Amino acid sequence: MTSGLPDGYFKRPTVARVHDHLDGGTDNYIPDRDFARDLVAAAPWLPASVRVNRAHGPRALACLTREYGIDQVIDLGCGLPHDDNRYLPDEVRRMVYVDSDPGVEAHARMVLAERRGTASLRADLEDMPALLAAEPIARLDRGRPTGVLLHDVLPWIGNETARIALTALRAWLPSGSVLSVTHATTDTAPEAMAALTDLYEGAGIGFWPRSGQQVRDLLRSWTLLEADGPVTTASWRDPPRLHPHWDPSHAYAILASPGDRTS
Repeated sequence: MTSGLPDGYFKRPTVARVHDHLDGGTDNYIPDRDFARDLVAAAPWLPASVRVNRAHGPRALACLTREYGIDQVIDLGCGLPHDDNRYLPDEVRRMVYVDSDPGVEAHARMVLAERRGTASLRADLEDMPALLAAEPIARLDRGRPTGVLLHDVLPWIGNETARIALTALRAWLPSGSVLSVTHATTDTAPEAMAALTDLYEGAGIGFWPRSGQQVRDLLRSWTLLEADGPVTTASWRDPPRLHPHWDPSHAYAILASPGDRTS
């Protein structure tokens, strides 16, 4: 270990840094750029997908605060800082950035969590009891609704881990809370998604894009808040202006409530 980072951390690609490169960022290294080149060869739409799905975050956060009156938010899997998430809606009183990648959490601590009312936490969805007991999470007001951004996180964990994490989160959240999920899907480009899955597996990274039905199954105990069910991030609510016959997101956006925790 060096400075809290695992040995060889900069010698192999990481999801956050690869996405940073695909999004035109500078917090990435040669292994990330080399791997990104292979990914784009398999799925030429991937850079556009990363941009559209990243831009969904501020729109979803604004929805949670302004439509649902939520003023405390947990960003699970916050990713590397981007211009979009350096600014918070005025309504946000408390924001906790969480990521399992030590490099990402370090960036979040330096860039995102330096503002009043914000904090960062290195934690993993594979240990939800530790995550939910951590001091920045414990400081949230359990008597008030909490928003959770779970954007581009579930595709990187297997079914059992995802179910356990979602069950723990649903049991913990106060009434009136809202979960915002984005999830890569196999519905729109199954062959390319299969190729991406194989490439990630070769790099030692698990990737589980899912169909819309599989995503709904993961959220079966939750109450979906939008009647039209999962829609693509590019078409959710007030989407950015895109070519009318081209949807590069290849991911779904969902809002859900924990509902009645007795079921």
